[in-house]
Amino acid sequence: MSLMIKTTGLLPTAAWFAVATSCLIAAFAGSRSSSSIAARPVEDFALLDHEGAYRRLHYYANDPNTRAVVLFVQGNECPIVRKRVAELKRLRDAYAGQGATFWMINANLQDSRGDVAREAREFGIDMPILLDETQLVAKALGISRTGECIVIEPNSWLIRYRGAIDDRLDYESAKPVATRSYLKDALDALLAGKPVKMGTTRAPGCAITFAKAESVSYAATIAPLLKAKCLECHTRGGIGSFAMSSHEKVRGWSEMIREVLVTRRMPPWHADPHVGRFGNDFSLSPEEVRTLVQWIDTGAPRGRGGDPLVEHQPELPEWKLGPPDFIVQIPEQSVAAEGVFDYRYVVAEAPNTEDVWLRATEIVPGNRRVLHHIIASTILPGEDRERHSKALTGYAPGMGPDEMPAGTGRLLKAGSKIVFQLHYTASGKAETDRSRLGLYLAKEPPRQELRSSVLIDDKFEIPPGHGEFVAKKSRRFDKDALLYTMNPHMHLRGKWMRYKVRYPDGREELLLNVPNYRFEWQRNYELIEPKRLPKGTVLTVEAAWDNSALNLSNPDPAKAVGWGDQTFNEMFYASYRYTYPDSKLPVIEKTASSGTPSAAIPGTSQ
Repeated sequence: MSLMIKTTGLLPTAAWFAVATSCLIAAFAGSRSSSSIAARPVEDFALLDHEGAYRRLHYYANDPNTRAVVLFVQGNECPIVRKRVAELKRLRDAYAGQGATFWMINANLQDSRGDVAREAREFGIDMPILLDETQLVAKALGISRTGECIVIEPNSWLIRYRGAIDDRLDYESAKPVATRSYLKDALDALLAGKPVKMGTTRAPGCAITFAKAESVSYAATIAPLLKAKCLECHTRGGIGSFAMSSHEKVRGWSEMIREVLVTRRMPPWHADPHVGRFGNDFSLSPEEVRTLVQWIDTGAPRGRGGDPLVEHQPELPEWKLGPPDFIVQIPEQSVAAEGVFDYRYVVAEAPNTEDVWLRATEIVPGNRRVLHHIIASTILPGEDRERHSKALTGYAPGMGPDEMPAGTGRLLKAGSKIVFQLHYTASGKAETDRSRLGLYLAKEPPRQELRSSVLIDDKFEIPPGHGEFVAKKSRRFDKDALLYTMNPHMHLRGKWMRYKVRYPDGREELLLNVPNYRFEWQRNYELIEPKRLPKGTVLTVEAAWDNSALNLSNPDPAKAVGWGDQTFNEMFYASYRYTYPDSKLPVIEKTASSGTPSAAIPGTSQ
C-alpha cells in the first residue's frame, strides 16, 4: 500500500504537511497482524465524557440490542482525526437502531475537558468523547495513536476489529477516495453474526504521549496516599469492607482496588471533578489514580523499611467531633429478619431548657447493617409535625458529622421536639438498633442563621423500561442569598442529578453535577466558598432515573414508578442550605438554667 500526500494548493500550510506526514509515516512504519487483537475480554471501565456524562462499558452487558461498541481514538488538533469526523458520523447514523454504539475516547494529557468541548463544537462532533485522564483505559486497550477504531462485542467483551475506518489515505481530497470500508465491513459481519474477515488494519494517527512510568515507593508514596484518602473508612470498625491495616492486607486486595478505581466505584465521591469546588472532597486526582494502579500493576511491592500502615492504626472515636454538649438517645428499635418496613417516627423532647445556637450535629448509627437513614427535624411547641417541621440533620451511609459553615448556626428553641424518621432494611436475621444524636453548641451567636430547603417533585411517573427519564424543579430567590451545601437524593433508579442557577442578568452556571448517582452513598456537597445568589436568581435541579433492565439495581424494570418512601419507589428530593446575609438573627430567650450537658433524653414512638 503506497502513501501519497498532495502538495498542491489544497494544502493549508507547510506546518500541516509536516504534522500530517510525520503522523502517517510513523503510523505506517509497522504492520499489525491479526494476533494484535486482544484474546482476553476487555476489562470494564467507566469514564466521564466531555459534557460530564458517565459512561461505563459493561453497562451494555445485558442489553440484547447493543451488539457492538465502537471506540474512535480522538485527539484535539490532530488533522487526521478532524478529517475523519464526517465519515464516522455517517457510519454512526447508518447504523442507528441496528445495535452499534459509537463513542470517541481521548487520552491526551494536553487536552483539557474545556478544550475537548470546544473542539467538538468547532468540528461538529456530536457523539460522546470519553476523557481518559488517567490514561489507564488507553494502556489497557493498547492504544498508542489517534485515528484508530476499536470494535468491541458486548456478548464476549472481545475486540473484533481494530484499525482504520477505511483505506482512504488522501486526506486532502474533497471527495472520498476509499475503496475498502474496513469499519463498515466489520460491523456488517458482527451484526449479522458472522466472523470479521479482516480483524486488524493499519490506522494513521497522531502519537499519544503517555505519562512516564516511575518507580513508586510504598512507604513514601502509596501508604501516605491511602492514609490521607482511604483510611477514614477502611480502618478497623470503619464503614469500609476491609481495613487497610498493613501492606500485606492492601496487596491482598490490590486487584480489587484496581478494579474499583478504573470503574470509578471508589472513592465514593460522585461529584463531577470539573464542576464546583467542595471542602469535603476526598476524591483521588487522575495522577493519584495513575500512581496507585501503576504500583498495583508492578506487583504492589513493599520495598524496604517499616510498614507505615501497621504503625498507623487509628482508633475510631465514638464521636468524631469530640463529646457533644447534649446527647439524645433514640429508644432501641427491633428489626425483623425479613420484610419491608414502613418508616418509623420517634419523637423526643429537645434537651435544652433555653434557646441555643448549634454549631454542629452528629448522628452515630447503632447498627449499620439495618439502618438505612435517619432524618431529624424540629417542631416548635404547639406546632404540627406534618406542616411545621424544620430539617435539623440526618444520617445515611457515607455521611459523617454535620458541621455548620463558619459564621453560621441553627437555632434550637427551648421546648422544641425532635422528630426522628427511621428507615430500616432487613439483614437476614433479627437485629436491634440504638442510634444517638449529638448536639454541639456554639459559644457565641453566629453572624447568620443557616436555613434548609428542598426541591421536591412527587408527581412524576417513570415509564417501564425508560433508560433516562428526566424531571426538574425550580425555585426563585426573592432575597440575596448565599448557598453553602447541596444534597441530591433519589432511590435505586437514580441516574444523575444537577444543580444549576440562572442569574438575573441571564447568565447560567452549573453548580453541582452528579453524573453517576449512587443510592448506597449519600453525600452533602459543601462548597469551599458559598455561592452568591442575587435576588431574582433561579435555582433549578434536574434529575434522571434509569428504569431499564440495564440498571442492575432496578427492582422491577417492568413497572412504572412514582414517588414513595420505600427504596423500590422513587424520589426527587434535592435539598440545599443557604443564608440570607442581610437578615437579622432571630431573638433568643434565656432562662436561669441551660440544661445538663450530655443528657440522655428518651424518645417516644409515634
